[in-house]
Amino acid sequence: MSTKSRFKRAAIHVIGWGFILLGILGLFLPILQGFLFLLVGLFVLSSVSPWAERLLHKLRKRFPKTSKKFDEAKSNASRVQTRLAARFDDAKSKVRRAHAHIFKKKRSHHSV
Repeated sequence: MSTKSRFKRAAIHVIGWGFILLGILGLFLPILQGFLFLLVGLFVLSSVSPWAERLLHKLRKRFPKTSKKFDEAKSNASRVQTRLAARFDDAKSKVRRAHAHIFKKKRSHHSV
C-alpha cells in the first residue's frame, strides 16, 4: 500500500469517526443533528470498513424512506463537491500562472 493511499485511508477514518463523535454528541445536545452526523460518519467509514458497510446496509433496509433521502443528499453533495473541486482547480491554475509570471520577470532582471 502506498503512502498516499495510507494517508487517504487514515484521513477517511479520522473524518468518519469525527462525524460519529459529533453524532453521539448530537444525540444529547439540542443544537446538533445527531442522527444525521451518525449516518454521515457511517457512510464515510463504509468505504474502508466492512462493519460500517454492513451496518449502513441494515439501516437502509430497515428505513427505506430515509435511505432514499440519504441517496438524494449524496447526489447533491457529489455535485457540490465537483463544483468546489473545479473552482479550486481554477484558483490553483491562476496561482501557478502568477508564480510563473513572477519567476519569468525575476529571470529577465537577472539576465540583464
